[in-house]
Amino acid sequence: MIHDLEKKFKDIQSYIHKKFSDFEDSNDIDVSRDEWKRPEGGGGITQVIANGNFFDNCAINFSSIYGKDLPKAALARTLSKKAEYGYRAMGISVISHPKNPHIPTSHMNVRIFAILDQNNDIADWWVGGGYDLTPFLPYEEDIIQWHSSAKAALEPFGKNFYEDFSNNCNKYFEIPHRNERRGVGGIFFDNLTDFTSINESMKFLKSVAECYVDSYSNIINKRKETQYDEIQKEFQLFRRGRYAEFNLIYDRGTSFGLQSNGRIESILASLPSDVKWSYKKSPEYDLLQENLLNYINKDWNV
Repeated sequence: MIHDLEKKFKDIQSYIHKKFSDFEDSNDIDVSRDEWKRPEGGGGITQVIANGNFFDNCAINFSSIYGKDLPKAALARTLSKKAEYGYRAMGISVISHPKNPHIPTSHMNVRIFAILDQNNDIADWWVGGGYDLTPFLPYEEDIIQWHSSAKAALEPFGKNFYEDFSNNCNKYFEIPHRNERRGVGGIFFDNLTDFTSINESMKFLKSVAECYVDSYSNIINKRKETQYDEIQKEFQLFRRGRYAEFNLIYDRGTSFGLQSNGRIESILASLPSDVKWSYKKSPEYDLLQENLLNYINKDWNV
């Protein structure tokens, strides 16, 4: 069962990597693929596209780890039994940082957490994940399409899934010390136990990953030829600072990776390669910031 689950997640990773690689047309891009092992048990595959014509960097990570004590950041629901025989956690995490500030940064992850029995088989499990969008120069039609696609994809699995998961996303991606959100939302779910089998759980996670790729690719294809100037690019770099702040301070995936003694290079591969912080901002920055906040501090639930 575990080997079969790993194969399904690796297939999702390969699918996303192929789709995103097709947006690059440079022969000089840096494409990295590292297979790694974790001393405590398990490992993963980290794939990074960097320094291309399209992406500044994009990380597409697979991991499958196991251990004795479930890290707190796994946020396991209240279980009727303890994880006395250990746990297994596996999944895919994607974060993309395109060069063009007219194209948002995006994030997606899908994962399974499992409690093992004395035979190292899965005794209990739950799933988590979701995806969200972080624009810099926002387009209302793109945001509505992003949410509408999520709603359509989730409806076959649960009538209330989109409404619940969209609200979860709005709450999760708040940056309290900035009094703003990371982006315009999407979907976020955790500790989900609505499926009667692991196969049904994987079918759901695969659907989430495919919807993410399709929705994001649609935005890319609409905006990839849009021209931008130095002021817009610099604004993107400043706003990427918010992304880094959230990931390093609040993100549960980052916390889980650190608490489980994960591979640091893979955990931090999601951070933008180029980012700026500056005390003094220009009047142009203030105008772009004011416009963006009107979008990201709004509920876009459709």
